[in-house]
Amino acid sequence: MRIPLEDPVGDISQFELLSVTLYAEGHDDPLVPPLPGSPVVLKEGAEIRIKLIFRIGRPVEGLKFVAGRERQGSVVGITEVTLGCYRPGGPYEVVLPPERLPSGHLARDTYQLRGTFVDADRHVLGEESHSFRIAKEWL
Repeated sequence: MRIPLEDPVGDISQFELLSVTLYAEGHDDPLVPPLPGSPVVLKEGAEIRIKLIFRIGRPVEGLKFVAGRERQGSVVGITEVTLGCYRPGGPYEVVLPPERLPSGHLARDTYQLRGTFVDADRHVLGEESHSFRIAKEWL
């Protein structure tokens, strides 16, 4: 899934998220949601990778991406990935570590993901959110 952001997230003097792209095992091309706000359909048990492209307007130390996943209003997982230190400029491209999606009848549902970019002092620099639906097969 590639989400070009029409409006910059946060102040470009600090941070601008340019795109989020989702790659899944079994698909050569990135997955793209059919309509903005629609969930991306993913096959249960697939391995996924997320690529982030962003620009930085000031030096940032200890940049982290914190992703919270919700299902039916309940938090089902939180992942924190340290991206490193960046000087002003970009665009920078980072591919997050691969994750294996849950499988089984109970895992098939729609999930909301909210990602937050924070620096070492826990200041929020930007946010992104999307949803995905885990299905038995690719649609």
